[in-house]
Amino acid sequence: MLCSRAPPFGLFGCCVMRVLRRATLALPAALLIGPRGAAAAPDEEGYRALNRAVVEQVLLPGYRRFAEATANFAAQLDTLARSPAEAAPLQAARQGFAETVLAWEGVQPIRLGPADLFSRHARIQSWPDPEEHVGRDLAAAIAAREPAVLEARPQGLGNVTVQGLPALERLLFGEDAAARLAAGGAEAGYRAALLRTIGGNLATLARDILAGWSTDEKPFAATLIAPRPPYAAPREATQDLFRLLRDTVRNVAIRKLERPLGGDPAAARSDLLEWRRSGLSGQAIQANLALGRDMAVLGFAPALEKAGEGELAELLRRAFEQVVATAKDLPLPLKAAIADPARRPLVVRLQREATVLLALLAQRLPPVLDIRPGVTAPDGN
Repeated sequence: MLCSRAPPFGLFGCCVMRVLRRATLALPAALLIGPRGAAAAPDEEGYRALNRAVVEQVLLPGYRRFAEATANFAAQLDTLARSPAEAAPLQAARQGFAETVLAWEGVQPIRLGPADLFSRHARIQSWPDPEEHVGRDLAAAIAAREPAVLEARPQGLGNVTVQGLPALERLLFGEDAAARLAAGGAEAGYRAALLRTIGGNLATLARDILAGWSTDEKPFAATLIAPRPPYAAPREATQDLFRLLRDTVRNVAIRKLERPLGGDPAAARSDLLEWRRSGLSGQAIQANLALGRDMAVLGFAPALEKAGEGELAELLRRAFEQVVATAKDLPLPLKAAIADPARRPLVVRLQREATVLLALLAQRLPPVLDIRPGVTAPDGN
């Protein structure tokens, strides 16, 4: 039965909230915040099957795509560094940047295992960066022709802000970036060397993360699936994967949409958007939500069905498909859309749908899965 009066979240939000209201009426309030043993949770094999599906069908393929994209991108940047005044290599490098960013966004929310070693995640993308550390540090390095920046090592701990994709975005899409690269002279030569260095560093980081997940002596994929220490049981690994799913949606709703949107078009803050220089803000959100959908549909929904929660599993699938469909229709580039009264409503709609989906995840899944995922701060941290 459809809702006769849809709330501001739309029909999708109405359906989700109707299910949540039913749960509130039927179950004690304490059950909704996820106490242990509150529902017929999966058995050990059920948790292990969930973990295996998410790792093997979603996370590992995502890291393989990222490693492939960075390898291709590094080659394109090397070509551009050798021919900095030519238009074709610049165009190819910009396209390679877009492909690499979108591959990265397919694994960006993952802060488990190999991605956290040697500050790899921060080296790939230091963001949010409200104080513009990346821009300031990059400008200082270029002005000083800092040799240490050109000697960046994947396992080093220095110069994190100028080693990753945000620095490359400025070098490829920043104001006057193309002209400065093509101008010749010492600055142009240093910029070209930076492109080559950062590209090679990214490819190495991506390769090392993939190896840490798949081919190292103790691959992290096996750690999650088996499980192995630090996980004492499959449910503990499921708990971390649920946090990843929940926080993927939370970061889209809060960091990537709510903050830049502001309260109205006049209050929009395009400077808070991710990838605003390259115009990839909306596409990055699409990639994040596709990651969440795949985790939900391939891993969590089947586990819910086996736990006797078929209705919740179907609602989870439909909810993710809805937000992914809404994201696909985002007006691009997002930088202009959030301040445009005519195009802004669809962006607001996606933010509201993501917020409702977050409520569904946070309130309904932990009790059924018998997990305690912890609390993320209201600001998304």
